[in-house]
Amino acid sequence: MFRLNVSRFGLATHLALAAALPAALAQFVSVNTLAVSMLWVSLVAWIWIAFEPSVLSGETVSRARSRMFGRMVRDPFVWFLILSVLFAFIRWLNSDVALFYDAEKTIWSVKEPAMSMMPASSGDAGFLPFAVAVVLATVIAGVRHALGRNARIWFGVTTGAFSAIGGLAAVFCVVFGVETFKTSALMSFGQPWFYGTAFALILPVSIACGIEAEERGITKARLLFAFAVAGNAVATFVFLPTLLALGHLLISLIVAAVSLALCKNRAGAAACARAASMLAFGIVGAVSAVMAPSYKGIVQEKIKGVNVENAFTPALADRNEALQRVSLAMWKDFQWKGIGVGAFKLQAPFYVAKEDWQVLPPRPEQSSNGYFTLLSERGIVGSLFWLVGIGFLLFAWVARLVESFQWHKTQEEGRAWVFCIPSVVWAGLAVLAAGLADTWFSSGFPLTALPVCAASAMTLAAASFPKMKRKRAKEMKD
Repeated sequence: MFRLNVSRFGLATHLALAAALPAALAQFVSVNTLAVSMLWVSLVAWIWIAFEPSVLSGETVSRARSRMFGRMVRDPFVWFLILSVLFAFIRWLNSDVALFYDAEKTIWSVKEPAMSMMPASSGDAGFLPFAVAVVLATVIAGVRHALGRNARIWFGVTTGAFSAIGGLAAVFCVVFGVETFKTSALMSFGQPWFYGTAFALILPVSIACGIEAEERGITKARLLFAFAVAGNAVATFVFLPTLLALGHLLISLIVAAVSLALCKNRAGAAACARAASMLAFGIVGAVSAVMAPSYKGIVQEKIKGVNVENAFTPALADRNEALQRVSLAMWKDFQWKGIGVGAFKLQAPFYVAKEDWQVLPPRPEQSSNGYFTLLSERGIVGSLFWLVGIGFLLFAWVARLVESFQWHKTQEEGRAWVFCIPSVVWAGLAVLAAGLADTWFSSGFPLTALPVCAASAMTLAAASFPKMKRKRAKEMKD
């Protein structure tokens, strides 16, 4: 039994660990340590992909391996991901962007990279984006081509459980008064990024997959589901500005309501009640995590953040407008390749207007708008990689949506199409929309590993649509 479970869910668990690392470790380790961890987990996941893919009924492992790699070779998205990894690798190596003193002109200047026509970075700033590209290729290829239906559900639940470990640990650090974590908990709008965004993006998919696991009788996922809800919900509330946290939690509640309704229609009231009880157990755990007396002051600060006037002050608006002007000025000078990843703080002093220094810090680190950061640091070419990647995700989702309509026409049961679609399908789309909206308020997506969370959710959503059976009706043994 143990070996069977390892065979069925081992790959899904490793892919889930890769998807959850940006949330679980970001506050505990340095950026380079996080990147190294992501690369090692990706390597192990590829070993699992090569040796333990999901197997069709009556199929040998070697045949399953051949089928899976054949599908990967024919998948244009996989080739685009490989190109993205190579692009990020070159940008990491081309890391000569630095501030230097020009003795001849007696001025400070920013040094051009060795390969001036190629994407560049400053110092080690290109290492994390390279690791993100590797993990994206690993998770997307694995979920699309190497997991069966139950394994995909397990992937969604365990991603939430892994990230919840980091979320609860970080919240306990706040409760026990660790200063760096208290600072993260009190972040307001205008910060470069928020640690809570990763938990907020993982939570809806964890809820949808946890309820579907109950619907499909995967009982071993129950406690993991409750734990995932507790850890990610409380981390979302603690490490995001209040208004942003409430928006993300509202999305998760809507996903939960839709998932429970679909569960009741497909599996009956008993399964729905069991799923609802696990969800309630997780919510109680999330509330209990912030009831410690030492957390009272931070809760009061969070409550103040509900006021829009307190959250978006005139000074914050002036600061953001000044940073956006600086970002656009940089982009106009480096339209195609950008100034280089991590070079904003080097270039900013040369682009700030005299009157803007009244509202800006002495050394601006980043724009508070992710889209302006993306344009200024990566230029048109780097931004196109993002647009094409999102386009691939949306195209795959829409294509499977259309295919699910065709599948439904072949079914003899009278259930409406909407009740045949797993709720994770809608959860993934909600996560992508929430992530794109969140990028307007922070630079988390271009600066951190958040793309892993959003892309994992959208890939899982597209892969979860029911589809037409081929000539030989086969079921995944997962």
